[in-house]
Amino acid sequence: MKHYFKQLFEYDRWANQVLLDKFEHQFPQNERIYQVFSHMISAQRIWLDRVMGLPQSTAVWAELLPHEMQTDMVSCNRDWIGFIDDLQETDFNNTVHYTNSAGDTFDTKLVDIMTHVINHGTHHRGGLMVQMKEEGFVLSPLDFIVYVRR
Repeated sequence: MKHYFKQLFEYDRWANQVLLDKFEHQFPQNERIYQVFSHMISAQRIWLDRVMGLPQSTAVWAELLPHEMQTDMVSCNRDWIGFIDDLQETDFNNTVHYTNSAGDTFDTKLVDIMTHVINHGTHHRGGLMVQMKEEGFVLSPLDFIVYVRR
């Protein structure tokens, strides 16, 4: 499972980087594009804080500039990969107790949280791609299969 999740988190970073690179060549007119991209990165950090038992270190809807998104994305991905490297195979089934931003508490298996983090990014990238294409961005497919074929 360790290899599988490391691959998924590396895929997630690759897909985010492909979109983020587009901001260097074209400035999005819809501010929601930046807001959602920032949210994707912040959410990953929040979930990492939760699984590590740390206090939440960023806002759910933090608004980051592209260079801040880049820095946070690389840092968070590095930290997720490090976290995964330190796991034992049996740890994936551990239950994580956490409190969400609304103050509700939950107990969720680590494997389910990690799956959620990857799906959350994929979900939002799909919406971002629609918005970016509406603004004339030329985008390549970001499917997982494209990542593994490269």
